[in-house]
Amino acid sequence: MSRAVSSEPEFPDCDDTLRRLANVLQIPLTCRRQRCRRGGQCEGGYGPPCYFENHRDFVAGVREQMPEYRDYWSTKRQEMQEGL
Repeated sequence: MSRAVSSEPEFPDCDDTLRRLANVLQIPLTCRRQRCRRGGQCEGGYGPPCYFENHRDFVAGVREQMPEYRDYWSTKRQEMQEGL
């Protein structure tokens, strides 16, 4: 989906990295794009649109919700460890 071609095979594609980050941070749940909200994951393209079109809001939202993200993923990690 990316227009950029990685010059080094060991480096991840920037667009894919941003899309995955958006998914981890659950950004698609409040994304302006219906497909992202419905699927619960970033549909990507040339980077998540929510990031490129409104960069400051994306960054501010991540900063404000970081404690919630940490709690959510800490709980998930703990559940996985208990399941082993």
